[in-house]
This record gives sequence, structure tokens and C-alpha cells, in this order.
Amino acid sequence: MPKDDIKRERGHPSQTQTFTETNSVSQQEVNNSYEFNSYFSTLPVNDYSSIFGCNLYTEFTPEEIRAIVKDPIANHSLTRKLAMFVYNSEGVVTNTIDYMVALPCLDRVVNVKKRKFGKTKINKNKDLMLSTLESIKDKQFIRDALFTDMNEGNCFYYFETTKRVNDATKALSDYDVENIVELCDLGMNASLIPLPYEYSKIVGRKNNRNVMAFNLRYFQEQCVTQDERNRKLKKYPAEIRNAYYAWEKGNFSSNNWVVLDNKHTIAHKIKCKISEPWGRPLAIAAISDILYQNEFVDTKRNVLRELNNRIVVQTLPEGKDKGSCALTKTQQQDQHDKVKQAVMTKNNRGGTSFFTVSAGTKIEALDVGTADIFDQKNEGDLTDKIAMDLGMAAQLLGASSTGTFANGQSNLEMINAQLYTWIQELQNELNYVINENIIKDNHNKVEVYYLPTSRVNRQQFFDMMKTLYLQASGSMTLLVASTGINPDVYFNILDEEYDSKIFDKYLPHQTSYTLSKDDNVGGRPSVDNPTKESTIQSQSNGGNNLPSPSDNK
Repeated sequence: MPKDDIKRERGHPSQTQTFTETNSVSQQEVNNSYEFNSYFSTLPVNDYSSIFGCNLYTEFTPEEIRAIVKDPIANHSLTRKLAMFVYNSEGVVTNTIDYMVALPCLDRVVNVKKRKFGKTKINKNKDLMLSTLESIKDKQFIRDALFTDMNEGNCFYYFETTKRVNDATKALSDYDVENIVELCDLGMNASLIPLPYEYSKIVGRKNNRNVMAFNLRYFQEQCVTQDERNRKLKKYPAEIRNAYYAWEKGNFSSNNWVVLDNKHTIAHKIKCKISEPWGRPLAIAAISDILYQNEFVDTKRNVLRELNNRIVVQTLPEGKDKGSCALTKTQQQDQHDKVKQAVMTKNNRGGTSFFTVSAGTKIEALDVGTADIFDQKNEGDLTDKIAMDLGMAAQLLGASSTGTFANGQSNLEMINAQLYTWIQELQNELNYVINENIIKDNHNKVEVYYLPTSRVNRQQFFDMMKTLYLQASGSMTLLVASTGINPDVYFNILDEEYDSKIFDKYLPHQTSYTLSKDDNVGGRPSVDNPTKESTIQSQSNGGNNLPSPSDNK
């Protein structure tokens, strides 16, 4: 017998022979019937990366993030994109900004700064201010400006006024529909048009107000067809529209920025110096901690995937000879397939799986262990830190169980103080553009004033106004406004009630609180035929009519 044949008979393959393996099992091992002594199967886990893999580093490079944190003003475009991404993806940032936008009550009063040329002129200007505020929905504007400021660092608006056409036209353009709001008896329409951040910029200051410019390339880059461009142009102010037509006639020269009349513009920024052209979004201060939290959460998910990626081991029964299997190749394959199918079905669908195995078979799952990283305190500490970076106490967001009620109240007062500073700046902007474009009366300027009331301190502010009203001849208008009721609505209703003599028709019910000591009908009802001896004596000697010590009689 050749030497090679002898070696092959003893289990040593020829060096020139190609060996084929199936399921990690060689042909030689198949012939010996103990090759399936052990099987392993890894249970599949769904791919969550498309859902949970959305963090800062998937959208921004480390170099971009480093540049944003180092100088957000110079990298304002990236800063804005990152801030909006964080707002959309981080619940702490989302809730903080939403709560801060909703916190101010925006209770307001309207007053005349100067008083000349009679009461009629003053009342007319006041009505113009009130009508304009109602038309532009001033409270909605302020909340939108605060939201934009905190997410982008800046907000840009154009105060547009157009003549109202009194006709019976029933067919309207997109521009007409969007600017249909009318002022009472003005013959004019007024609206606040938001301008896109990417194409607007503060270029200077005039009369202590920001001067802004608009990039006319907006209509070229954001519109595909000429029809779409024309429709968009109609929605924009006449000043921008005319500037674009002039730029178009000049064959789209390099002078694509138009400086807008600051009598019509509102450009506001936060968390920056007056000399800086851009503001800073609220979330920039928390970027470093957000990055750390993202890395921490990703690590947890990876560990969780490892924990869910179970390894199931099946050991088949041993045969008579040590190292051999009691089952044939066919039996081994059949049992392996049945166990694998049962385990996989149980993992993916749940329910009950049934299968039969040979005596001596062992089935067990390998323990991949746990990690201390799943301690909720670790993630809670990171959330608290992010909330503090944003200026919001963590317990107000429900992120922390620590902290006292007094600390939460103090934090809300600080937040309200910051918000009211920004509201005052927006208030000044509104007063300026309305007086310049609507009222146009320097001798009788009208101003709107937003009270520093919030959802938290409204009762405290009302008590203060009440004390002023009772002890220092305070204003009833401010007292009513502090309740959240529009003073004009309150006094109009009160006038109607007086004119219709509602107070004479509908008297208060007679109670101990509405009757005085001199009222004949007050006190306990008298008894016509008393039987009690003390009652008879009191009626006979008039004891009930004697003055009390408090009467000082």
C-alpha cells in the first residue's frame, strides 16, 4: 500500500488534496461521525444604526465643531445649522427653549408718550397702535422672535405697509392672500415678513438701531423656474422686489446686496456685543456636554447590542468512544436545524417553541456579562449638566430629583429676567416701526409696554399692583393687565354694563357680606310667637336694639 494511502487511512490527508468544509466540518470528520460535537449560532439583532446613529459627529466633522465652539461669530452659518440640529435631536435643549418661549405672559398696555393737540388725536393714535398690534399678532411675533433668537442667534423681519384696495375682487394672488389682514379704518395692510437668515445680515447702525442688508441671490438660488421666482417676489416687500428688478436689469452684477431702510426692518440678536454682526444660539454653551452625552449613549447602545446578541451552544450526546458522537451525521444535522429554528423563532416572534433532542444533549446560552455603564445616575448627571449649561434648573425639566422648590423659583426668576430683557428690545423695535410707518405723529407717540409677568410670578405681580392701587392711587389699567385680561376689553365691557344698568338690575344676593349693620333686614329673622323665656324678655325690653360696644354710641 502506498505511503500516501496509509497516511490517509490513518486520518492524514494528502498534501495535494483539496479539502471542502461545510459548517466548519471536514469530509474526513464526517466519515468519523463526531464532527458535530458542538454547534454555535448567533441570534440576529435588528440594525438600529439608522435610527440611533444620528449624533453630532454623523452630521458635523470634529474640525467643524471645534471651529464653531472656538468662534461661533466667524462660523455663523455652521453655528446655526448645528444649533438647529441640537434642538431637533436633544430633548433637554428642545424642552428648555420651548419652555422659555412659553414662559412670558406678554400682558401689555398701550400709553401715549407725549400729549399734544387734544384728546381726540391721542385716542386716534392709540387706536392705530392697538389695531396694528392686533393685525401683526404682536404676541405671536415676539414668541417667534424669541424662538428664532435662541436657535439661530438672530432674527430678521420687515415691517411692510401697503394700501388697501376697496374693490369686490374675488380672485386673489398668493401675495394678496398672505397680506389680507386689515387695520381698522386705516385703509392699509400691515404685516411682519420674516427674512431668511442665510440671506440677511446686519451691516451697521443708524439712530441706535441695526441696519441690515438682504442678498438678492436668494431669488436665484431658491427658485428653479421663472414663474416660481415671480410668485416668491410678490410675497416680499416692495423695497426688496424693486431692488431685485434693478439688479436684474444690470445683468446680475456683483452688487447683489441691498441695504434696507431701517425704518422698516427689525434685526435682533442675543448673547453678543453690539459691535458683533451675529448673535449666539442658546445651545452653543452646552455643545461640549452634548458631545460627551452622545458618546456615552452610543457606548451604552453598543453594550446593549452585545447583551442582546446571545450565543446559544448545543452540545450533542457523546458516544461510546471518548470524543465521538452518539448520533449519525443525519441525526446531528437534523437536531441542530430543529434547535436553531426553535431558538430563532422564539427570539424574533416570541411565543412558545417546541422541539425534541436526544438524551444527553446540552443547550445553554453564554453569559456576556453586564456593565456598570447602565447605571441611570451616570446619564442623569450628564442631563443635569446640559440643563445647567442652558440656564435651566434640571428639576424644572424633570431631569433631576434633586434641588429645592426655592432653588427652582430663583432659577425661574433669573430666566424671566433674561427673557424680559430680550422682550424689551423687541418692544422698542415694534414701537419704532409702528410709529414711523403707521402713526407718523412725533408729537403724540404711542408705545406698547409688556409687563414683566410670567406664568410663575403673575400672582406676585398682581398683588404688587393691587397694593399700589389701594395705598398709592395706583393704575387700574395696570391692575387689570396684570391679571392677563386686556384692559381695553375689560373697560369696554364695564362701560356696556354701566350703560345697560346691569348693576341696578342684578343686585348681589343679600348675605352677611353684602348687608351693613344698619340694614333692617339684617341679622337673625324675628320670631312672631316666641316660646323661649329669654327671647320673650329680649323682645319686651328691646334688648336686641341696644348698641354693641363696637358702635361707640
